[in-house]
Amino acid sequence: MKYSLIDINIFTLILLAISFHSANLSAAEETLPLSSYFTETWNTGDGLPHNGINAISQTSDGYLWIATWGGLARFNGREFTIFSRGSSAGLPDSAVKSLTATPSGKLLVAGARGGISERYKNQWSSGQPAETMINHAIYDNNQNLWLALEGQGLVYRDMKTHQDTVIINDLRAYKILQDNKGTIWVATNKGLFSVTDKTLVRHFDQKYGLPNKSVQDLILTHDKHLVVATQQGVYKFIDGNFKSLHTKLVNDRVNSLLEDSAQNLWIGTDNRGLFRLSNNKLEQLSNQTDLPKNKISTLFQDKERSIWIGTNSGLFRLREVPFVTVTTKHGLSGNYIRSILSHSDGSLWVGSSKGLNKLDNNEISAINETSIGKKLSILSLAEAPDKQVLVGTYHSGLFITTENGLEELLTTKDGLPSNEVRSILVDSSKNIWIGTSYGLVKASPNNKIEVFNKESGLPANFIMALAEDQLGKVWIGTGEGIASFSQGDIQAFSLDDQFDAEYAFGFHVENNSLWMATDRGLVNIDVVTNAVSAVTKEDGLPVDKIFQIVEDKNNTFWLTSNNGVINVNKSAINDVLQKRTKYVDYNFFSQGFSLLNFQINSGSTPSATLHNDGNVWVATAKGVSYVDESRLKTMSQTTIPVVIEQLEVDGKYYPIMPSVILPAGTSQVTIHYAGLGYLMPKHISYQTKLVGFDKKWKNKHKNTFTEFTSLAPGNYTFHMRAKYPNGKWQDNLATINFIITPYYWQTTWFKLIIVILLLLSLYIIYRYRMIAIQRSQIKLKELVAQQTLELQNQSELFSYQAKHDQLTGLCNRRAFDEWCNDDLKEANKNSKPLTIAILDIDHFKSVNDDYSHLTGDKVIKKVADTLLDLAQKSSQQIKLARWGGEEFTLLINHDVDKSYDFCELVRLTIKKQNLSHLADDLSITISIGLTDNKEIHEYDKMLSHADQALYFAKQNGRDQVQIYQANNHENSEK
Repeated sequence: MKYSLIDINIFTLILLAISFHSANLSAAEETLPLSSYFTETWNTGDGLPHNGINAISQTSDGYLWIATWGGLARFNGREFTIFSRGSSAGLPDSAVKSLTATPSGKLLVAGARGGISERYKNQWSSGQPAETMINHAIYDNNQNLWLALEGQGLVYRDMKTHQDTVIINDLRAYKILQDNKGTIWVATNKGLFSVTDKTLVRHFDQKYGLPNKSVQDLILTHDKHLVVATQQGVYKFIDGNFKSLHTKLVNDRVNSLLEDSAQNLWIGTDNRGLFRLSNNKLEQLSNQTDLPKNKISTLFQDKERSIWIGTNSGLFRLREVPFVTVTTKHGLSGNYIRSILSHSDGSLWVGSSKGLNKLDNNEISAINETSIGKKLSILSLAEAPDKQVLVGTYHSGLFITTENGLEELLTTKDGLPSNEVRSILVDSSKNIWIGTSYGLVKASPNNKIEVFNKESGLPANFIMALAEDQLGKVWIGTGEGIASFSQGDIQAFSLDDQFDAEYAFGFHVENNSLWMATDRGLVNIDVVTNAVSAVTKEDGLPVDKIFQIVEDKNNTFWLTSNNGVINVNKSAINDVLQKRTKYVDYNFFSQGFSLLNFQINSGSTPSATLHNDGNVWVATAKGVSYVDESRLKTMSQTTIPVVIEQLEVDGKYYPIMPSVILPAGTSQVTIHYAGLGYLMPKHISYQTKLVGFDKKWKNKHKNTFTEFTSLAPGNYTFHMRAKYPNGKWQDNLATINFIITPYYWQTTWFKLIIVILLLLSLYIIYRYRMIAIQRSQIKLKELVAQQTLELQNQSELFSYQAKHDQLTGLCNRRAFDEWCNDDLKEANKNSKPLTIAILDIDHFKSVNDDYSHLTGDKVIKKVADTLLDLAQKSSQQIKLARWGGEEFTLLINHDVDKSYDFCELVRLTIKKQNLSHLADDLSITISIGLTDNKEIHEYDKMLSHADQALYFAKQNGRDQVQIYQANNHENSEK
């Protein structure tokens, strides 16, 4: 697998970062610029059966399927499973041309030699082959089959009779589409055709605005417009004619089309790569910008919004990533970044081996070096008391920024022991501390220069890090340990004896505590007691050397290393330090997360920083990268489909079924599973639990299989769940049940026979003396069991009646109050919408008065049944209760606008109901008031608002749904 990052425009990047932080999660999906996607490529070297990709699809279980000339490949994010000729797919030839996944979970596969097969619930079934290669196959709205054939046109197959009917003959049919009106559209080498009622065939040519060229692909957009890919551009069907989609595409041979979830149009060409049309803006990717080849054969967007591109040289993917990297392509002076400074004015300063840059107001500027007459290699940065920037260099000493560029401040001529300045600190007394490769310098505000070195008490002369703690003590990191400076005294600390550490690369200061990044992990010093503790590789960290420590606003440490960035919650670190856990739990971000180079630089400070935009920026050997917390959070919350892939028992594979019977003597059970997430597949974490064996969930980390040995005979249920880094364990589980059959001497009946024989012997000996006692015991047990059962039934009945309405069977007000309290807290905690609706039957008193209370009860029961039926059919999560009398309450897990649609459906359904079977001329209407939890945190207030909305509905004519509005309430009071 190969990784690269497409050229990024810095202005777009910064706007993107800002928009990610300010966007509401419920807002419309945002379109990323092409330059902000991360790219990956797979080919035969990664497990594909062939580099020629013909089709891509995703089934409802989460698997990605890739059709190639060498076979069908199933992808789980880490590896490909190949289905070729002779496999369970039952295809007559390995070449696959067409993939069609249905919402019901079916996968229709077709290709060479007319082969056609269907996968459903992990089972394959072959269909009657066509006479020639199938370029495309679909099910229509009636579940009948349409086949686009090579050289033999369009064929319709009735799935009841299995009879084929040739609709269009003597041409090459490439693609089939059925629109919302049931019309079949066909892309062919002789242009575009439509078929109505399987008989009426129309040809669309130049008279309709299409060029006299082959049509390769067609799609139906979100607004139900037909878009056609031809060998001479892309056209959209509007008002009976086709119009060119974009003037820059009119001469392109277009092979494939895709409209993504953000309604952007992706266009794959035959020789100019990939285009994306968004708001009439056309962007391009080609083999000059990371595409393996310019010939695009197919396009697909998966459930995680990644774009998959099939070429004749492999599979290509564009995806969102949590890291964004800025390089010389965007205006930096150099790519080898050593230091980053987050300035108090909101700017970001970047020091590289080729100069100094400032990122501010969506622009990158280079700091002028002409005044000093030489190029500077930057090692360290710090903010001066007057907001200027102090700049430490590799060979030229210390500089300070001015309006005109840089000004020399201190060199060896002025008393520096070395011109190699690796760290700078401005302390609370405005002293400037300068760490060099040959000693430490303190420059006081009165221009007094003091030099400290090994002879002064420092562990070594090579200074790499400086920090000041809450007590005013200055800490010095060297190449042979650390030291502190307080009131003129230097105290040295050796890390070698206890932790085998020497280098102190960076510091992070907290109240009464100092964290150090060392060459043997993360070290902590209590600055009051000088107690030292550490979290190292032996405690679970993935690397020894930690270069920098940055704490974000979520109390999470970001640790840099020469292998990437480690993300670990401070509570997990403290759990290890306090011996509450043995190993630290972390996330490790390296090159697969879009870091162009996972070597984060060290030996200069600060090499990582938390910027005022909330992002963590790190200095790498190829640009400066930042972690977009919003994007990382969105990815971590992505639902991951999970599947059981293999069940291996003592070396034999069993089919995946809901329940599997295993033979007696089963020794080893191995279960292979997968999380079908493709954003960060190698970083998915897993937990498993074997019910009947495990008492709690077991962490499997990144392992995708688990083994059980010497399980006792019995019934077991295996559960698996997954999560992305920083995410929560998901509720969706992959489950398989298996039963290990016992040997006859392990069975209950065999053991029971032995026991019975023994008891029978005893019974014969004591039968006369024990018979009376046994009878009494039996009667007593039966009586106790009967009374216990009656008490249990009575208790369950009381519990049910306490929370359910006797007339309707719905939950009552007590149960609804409990729901609301719990659900409102959960919704507010997770910033999710929640709506309460109160429903009242209009003029219900008249029903009781005119038709009797018995009829009124039947009306209430009818309304309750209708509500329950609509709630169960709704895609929204809805809870119902009878509030009392003729009032009902609904709790809807959606905002008030979408909940309004459901309430309106309820109102119209009840209004249209025929109640003549209850009483002649009987009809009813309802009124509904609703409100959501936007800016509301109290349950009582939500109920009050919903009740006021209901009152407003009643006052304004009934038979209506009203959303709470404050002005409506005020007008009603007036």
